[in-house]
Amino acid sequence: MSAPENFISPPKWANRFLEWYCANDLVDEIQGDLLEAFYYRKQELGDAKAKWWFIWDVFRFFRPSSFGKQSYNPNSIAMFKNYLKVSYRNFIKNKVYSSINLSGLVVGITACLLITLHVLEELSYDNFHPSADNTYRLVMDMYGKEELSVRSAPVYAAVGPNVVIDFPEVEAATRILPFGGGVYSTRQEDGTLIRFNEDNAVLADENFFEMFGFKLLDGDPANVLSEASQIVISESTAKRYFGEQNPVGKTIIWRGRNETLVTGVYEDFPENSHMNFDMIMSLKSWSGFENWIDDWGWYDFYTFVRLSENADIESFNDKISKYYHEKKADAYANSDSYEVLWTQPVKDIHLYSKGLSWDMGENGGAENIYFLAAIAGLILIIAWVNFINLSTARAVKRAKEIGVRKVVGAGRKQLIVQFLAEAFLYNLMAVLISIGIVLIAIPMVNGSLDIGLESSLLLSKEVVLGLSILILGGALISGLYPAFVLTSFKAIQVVKGNIYQRKKKLGFRQILVVFQFAASVTLILGTFLVVKQLKYMRSQDLGFSTQQTLVLKGATSSRGGNDLVDRLNRFKNELVQLPSAQGYSITNSVPGWENFGISGYRSIHFPNERKNLYNVNTDEFFFPNFEIEVLAGRNFQKEMLTDTAAVVLNEVALRHMGFNSPEEAIGEKLNPNTQNEWNIIGVVSNYHQAGLKEELDPVAFFYNPDRGRFYTVKLATNDYGTAMSEIEGLWDQIYPDSPFEYFFMDEFFNRQYKSDEQFNSVFIGFAGLAIFVACLGLFGLVSFTAEQSKKEISIRKVLGASVGKVVLLLAKDYAMLILVSLIIAFPLGYYLMQEWLQGFAYQTSIGVGIFVIGGLLIAVIAFITVSFKSFNVANSNPVNSLREE
Repeated sequence: MSAPENFISPPKWANRFLEWYCANDLVDEIQGDLLEAFYYRKQELGDAKAKWWFIWDVFRFFRPSSFGKQSYNPNSIAMFKNYLKVSYRNFIKNKVYSSINLSGLVVGITACLLITLHVLEELSYDNFHPSADNTYRLVMDMYGKEELSVRSAPVYAAVGPNVVIDFPEVEAATRILPFGGGVYSTRQEDGTLIRFNEDNAVLADENFFEMFGFKLLDGDPANVLSEASQIVISESTAKRYFGEQNPVGKTIIWRGRNETLVTGVYEDFPENSHMNFDMIMSLKSWSGFENWIDDWGWYDFYTFVRLSENADIESFNDKISKYYHEKKADAYANSDSYEVLWTQPVKDIHLYSKGLSWDMGENGGAENIYFLAAIAGLILIIAWVNFINLSTARAVKRAKEIGVRKVVGAGRKQLIVQFLAEAFLYNLMAVLISIGIVLIAIPMVNGSLDIGLESSLLLSKEVVLGLSILILGGALISGLYPAFVLTSFKAIQVVKGNIYQRKKKLGFRQILVVFQFAASVTLILGTFLVVKQLKYMRSQDLGFSTQQTLVLKGATSSRGGNDLVDRLNRFKNELVQLPSAQGYSITNSVPGWENFGISGYRSIHFPNERKNLYNVNTDEFFFPNFEIEVLAGRNFQKEMLTDTAAVVLNEVALRHMGFNSPEEAIGEKLNPNTQNEWNIIGVVSNYHQAGLKEELDPVAFFYNPDRGRFYTVKLATNDYGTAMSEIEGLWDQIYPDSPFEYFFMDEFFNRQYKSDEQFNSVFIGFAGLAIFVACLGLFGLVSFTAEQSKKEISIRKVLGASVGKVVLLLAKDYAMLILVSLIIAFPLGYYLMQEWLQGFAYQTSIGVGIFVIGGLLIAVIAFITVSFKSFNVANSNPVNSLREE
């Protein structure tokens, strides 16, 4: 049948599976009916549900009457039906054991599925671009005296246009400049002013949309950014400014003075993009754009290149490195500093950008992703181990069944197939139940962990193939050993009831339990360390005060001239009159905000080398308001007119520039004997610009009290509602064209630990699951031992042994297993914890306490598990057991 318009096909793998098993004389009819039902359901129920129904129908027709060339034996089919009946009867007969067995598999597979969806999502970043395999970002390493000092995500303005000209393998290049932020506004027909502070606004070259796979909903990709003062906005941004009106052809004003014409609307960037822009303005809008082809001094440009398919990336890296040195030869001539240009695949940016400064967003989490993938595999293995232990624990109970089957002629091969079929059914049921749980759990997981798992990924080829392998592989892994154990009993021994096996101190099942608990202990130790490290970072002295500190985003909408300076002075003068405000400060950076400002400076100790310092423009109130101590010299003073040429250094910058003490630096200069000479008037104590994951930055503070990106207000009251009302009222009077946006310093700074808190939650959750499944395995082994020891226990009880002594008798062997697991887990856990801590510049100590608490916790959990089952066995009537024997 012909496909309808807007054709969306059912899952290809399911369709091919149908064609593979279905007879030639039936396939056309059945396939036609299924496709017709698919398109009907697609219109009525939507794409996703229609695909699920199609998959269900394909498996529903998987029956002998539909088979093609495949031959089948009626006796085999009857036997298979018998296997199903026996499996069902065993499940019903032993509800508790069966439910525990199934629960272990469900927990393991559910955890594995959730982590797999997250891993697949992370690995899918930026693979939707049309030439993703050949698209690279140019980044550079900055060296001083042969030592790597900074790895920079942005590069120089001239790099992009020059490599296109000089390298034939470069098909295209585009640049992104992250300085398009500020106030954007538009006025509605009724005169209402719509205004927003846009942090995700950038400028880009005209071929941006031709380079990347972002979808334009309205506009020509070749022309939307071809001229100055053109802007393209996202679909959600268009609704914020224009509602349901078509925004193309309308005007948006940037920073109060620059009119921009909306030339296109693009679909909101997908979640799996390392870029996330709300507005993209033409790079030609920036004054001096035409001169950037020769600008090898301004490196704030994210630069991407698309190479030809036959390009050798290693050869290209060598060539651009030499090329770059030639272009910068004059700058390197009298300096010990230099830079190396290299390429980074666009698909690697999200996960492999750790250590790159000034990147777009938070990138670089490959270690956590692969660690989670390992945890998923570990929990699944623990679940299978649990299945093996519980299955073998029931061996004695099912021995008579095996004996009878052998007596009536069943071969060992048939019996193995019987138990493999049971393992297959358990794994199949577990997978189906797990899929249902995952579908229900995804919204809760997304909400609690602030991630974006998509249920549609369950239909992806990777997941479907993985689940198929999981079912078949799981059946083999979890079913083979129990099958061989259960079929190894001799029929005559079973019939006589002589199936007692000698207990082993460290048999295969005991080894499995040791493995389970060693893995669980390792996870517990890791959980304790993650919690301890997070607590350590939150409790450390940051070098500044965050209490009662309100930060306003500075106004950028200007009427021209000195308008912003005049209004800022008025705002400061009236702000200090408010009862709720006891002080303020104007800066271009605040703690917790990544500082993009960096420049190279010389000193008397480094006359030929430019040492990079981060720049912070501020006023005389910054250090007092944030309680940053002046160690030597003085703070900026408004009365000192020469302070416009002065600089204050922090302790790291002091050492960085070669000075041995704060006192030595006072009176010295940065860039001595040059036109850009700065007098060092003070040295302040260090404070953490970023969290404790990063090293302290060398910072140079400059006096610029009339302009700033942030207005910091020190509150004089705990009544934040009243304070905010007063400050917002003053803001609206002075800045009616700029939105009132703010954050509190303590909350803003702590947001840096959000990813660590998420990791902590995930770690605790999966450690708990691993322990739960491991306890099920231990329960299985205790059950196995108790079944073997029933006669011994009964005789002991008849001779007067108490329940407590019997419990200790059963439990003592497992104490040794737990001890062995601790001996394995402690050194392994210590090594893994040390490796994890390497990602933090400031680290907590691991300490003996973590191992003591972790060991005691797992011992208590194991003891409770063992005692629970042992008590039931020890408390049973010995007469019944002796009668059975």
